Amino acid sequence: MGAGMAKSIAICAVGDELLAGAHPDLNSPFLARALLEMGHEVRQVIVVGDDEALIAESVERLARSAQLVFVTGGLGPTLDDVTRHGVARAVGSELVTSPEALAQIEAWYARSRREMPSSNLRQALVPKGAKVLFNPTGTAPGFEVACETSRVLVLPGPPAELQAIWSEVVEPLLIASAPVECLRLVRSFHLQGLSESVFADQCGDWMGRDENPLLGVTVARGVLTVRCVARGQNEDQVQALLDGRADQLRERFDQWIFSQDTSDPAEVLVRLLEQRGETISCAESCTGGLLSAALTGVPGASAVFSVAHTVYSAKAKQEVLGVSEQLLRDHGAVSEQVAGAMALGAAERTGANLALSISGIAGPEGGTPERPVGLVTFGVCYRGRVWTEKRNWAPLAGRAQIRVWATSHALVRGVRALEGRLDFDQSA
Repeated sequence: MGAGMAKSIAICAVGDELLAGAHPDLNSPFLARALLEMGHEVRQVIVVGDDEALIAESVERLARSAQLVFVTGGLGPTLDDVTRHGVARAVGSELVTSPEALAQIEAWYARSRREMPSSNLRQALVPKGAKVLFNPTGTAPGFEVACETSRVLVLPGPPAELQAIWSEVVEPLLIASAPVECLRLVRSFHLQGLSESVFADQCGDWMGRDENPLLGVTVARGVLTVRCVARGQNEDQVQALLDGRADQLRERFDQWIFSQDTSDPAEVLVRLLEQRGETISCAESCTGGLLSAALTGVPGASAVFSVAHTVYSAKAKQEVLGVSEQLLRDHGAVSEQVAGAMALGAAERTGANLALSISGIAGPEGGTPERPVGLVTFGVCYRGRVWTEKRNWAPLAGRAQIRVWATSHALVRGVRALEGRLDFDQSA
């Protein structure tokens, strides 16, 4: 999509809880990132309470300056959910019960094997003439309606529902309504171990907002996701642009890329183990079960994973995993030597082909000048060979974040082991 084809966009987030600070507005940042990658510019984001008159005034005002207006939240079944009423007032239309919306709500309750309360009939109300947008995960259908020369898209407030309706309904709708010459192809890369700022430095001009392909970056749970969006007048041209940038990304960031399919390193690891017919176990200290929880959160993990060891104390490391008292005394529980022994012990006791271990100081207390808060050590035992590593994360990140980062890091080290990309001979 060329610069002249970009649409101006405004977002109106609705909810008393947003104004009160009880919940953050997660939907506006999500929409802004996704729309920017499509070449659209979000020019305004406003937050309003659950007030019909204020919603109507806000939608009218935004529609005068933006080609697309997104309204999020306030589509629930209770009397304080008045977004549909405010939008109807803004467009000068009455609310009517949509048979299509009602059928969607009834189908959701049928799938859930629950009786639909009468209050949910309120969620089938839409402005007369509106187009209903299917909600794949919840009971609140969205809808689209015209206001002046603008398109107003009204979406449910729960982030999981909004993201599902975006991916399955709204994004394809916007692509389908774009001019034919605005063909758009997307490719994603998922990286671990690299900060967003370092990535930006190494990308240089690739991240310019006028670049084609356009790069968008998001970070979550220690994983950096890069979306590469190419646009052009025909498929061959767009594919060539995308392939060229993708090759450059792989060449420059190969050591950090762990997947092009999913941002979940646990899923990548479980699928690799399934393909190879191999098994995994783990031994955790500072992460306290987060690693095993990530693995068992993947459907089908039972085929490759059976035993987890959470060994928080030095005594547990000795008794459960066979880590020697001498090793603990000489090097300390948070050391590469002990992490390696933990991984080896987990592999030997379970017969797993691959074992991962984590030991660290997540804080906020417990650090020393030699072993500061944020120090985490890792062990990988694959088919009897042991590899170890240590990482230092900034203590200001906080205990919870350090534990999340450590979990993602360990999972990607497991992926690297299966791919033959860990140098066991150079490990400590």
